[in-house]
Amino acid sequence: MSLNVAFLILLLLIVIYIIFIEIFTVVFMLTGMSHTRARFQVISLLTSCGFTTAESEIVVSSRTRRKIAITIMIFGNLFNVSVVSLLVNTIMSFSKRHSFSVLQATSYLIVFVVFIAIIKRVPWVRVTFDKVVKRIATKVMFNKNSNPLLILDNFHGFVIVEVKVIEVPKKFNNKTLLESRISKDYGIRILAIKRDDRTIGDISMDEMIIKNDRMIVYGPLANIVEVFGQQPSYYSSR
Repeated sequence: MSLNVAFLILLLLIVIYIIFIEIFTVVFMLTGMSHTRARFQVISLLTSCGFTTAESEIVVSSRTRRKIAITIMIFGNLFNVSVVSLLVNTIMSFSKRHSFSVLQATSYLIVFVVFIAIIKRVPWVRVTFDKVVKRIATKVMFNKNSNPLLILDNFHGFVIVEVKVIEVPKKFNNKTLLESRISKDYGIRILAIKRDDRTIGDISMDEMIIKNDRMIVYGPLANIVEVFGQQPSYYSSR
């Protein structure tokens, strides 16, 4: 194997590694983890570093997250073996003094840097990528009648959650927010509703929840789980 080919393969492995991190960060987020925690745990699992933190209990206490973690660890081991094998081949090629084209290697590096810049700097690319991953993962991880909950932030048991309404909960069925008594009985506040191409920010108590709404809600996590009928995976041990 020439040094140029080895260098190209190394860059491709790094690209695959980055894409894999992004995919499973989104997958973990669909189980209720924040973006920061999800990303940290994915990288920890891939590198076998830092996974002894207290936050890892969120992963190991959930059957769904354990399955995801196993997949990540298997990929991480395969990736590590591939990198080690590549480095060995590169060293052997270097020792045999195979030709190395600086111009060709530089072109590979430029393409790699541009690709990373597009991923990191172009919001449309990241948003589209996340939407595709969410759509596929939701179909795989949740049944057709579930309302996936994505926890955006946590305040000692009180959370801000994004809810996709696949099936209108009984508390909301043919009722206004006032009639559902969701705020008074459960302490849950609807902060915003995205319906089709418009966002409703000033929520009236006469508003009704309909199928395919995306809502941002605030309240006690246990009550949100009860009302929307979709249990975040780390509640499975209860």
